[in-house]
Amino acid sequence: MRVKYQEGDPALHRLDPVAKLVALSAFSVCIFLFDSLAFEALSLAAILLAAHLIKAGPAISIVRSRYALTLTIWLVVIQAIFTPAGSPLLVIPFHLFNVVVTDMGILKGLIISLRFLDVIAASSLFIATTGPAELAYALMRSGIPYRYGFMLVLILRFMPVFEMEMGTVRDAQAARGLEVDQGGVKPLIKSIRYTFVPLIVSAISRVDCLVVSMEGRAFGYRPRRTFLHMKKPTFADMSIIATSIAITAFLFLDRWAGWIPLPRLGV
Repeated sequence: MRVKYQEGDPALHRLDPVAKLVALSAFSVCIFLFDSLAFEALSLAAILLAAHLIKAGPAISIVRSRYALTLTIWLVVIQAIFTPAGSPLLVIPFHLFNVVVTDMGILKGLIISLRFLDVIAASSLFIATTGPAELAYALMRSGIPYRYGFMLVLILRFMPVFEMEMGTVRDAQAARGLEVDQGGVKPLIKSIRYTFVPLIVSAISRVDCLVVSMEGRAFGYRPRRTFLHMKKPTFADMSIIATSIAITAFLFLDRWAGWIPLPRLGV
């Protein structure tokens, strides 16, 4: 399921995109500094609760999707099989050797799988509450050169356009008798040949029109650009940025110095 930005006016939507991006990055780092099953589970529950309160359905559905759950199960199984530390719980005979499942392997697999779900849930919540154009403009106001910011805006704007054109090309090829959904290497190569070539030609023509339009507007003439709407970060935005950076730095230092006995896996 594809997660998209959803219009709304809750507190998460009103936050500065840069503040939310910093908080997301800090959260994604911090969950790898805790080896606690309870912490990972509570973090996931908090994210899903926030998504439920703002009615961000896709952010919840992507966690419950078949692909996420399948990958989660495989992470638990792989860690349970290939982690030798801990007490043996199950011994499975397998041809020339035995597969030993340990309690530490299962615990490690659960923690890693919850970390994976935490990251995709938090990222989905960020996408659902942050407009792509707002994010690009906020990054440009933060000091990123506007040429790179404009490139980000173009990527975000053209992705749905190319996706729609891809569907149109595939439907046109299917109407002409080309079986684009068959499995195997040869059908895949044939599908790519007859599907991506028209898409690339269409993309090149769009790029030519875009270049002419940008040159006509003297894009890149000045080192800095102006904005129609200037939105300065609020005290809440700056507090979130400062708190996220401080917590991440403290946990990194504590991981090295060991000031607080945080839970760690003995593997």
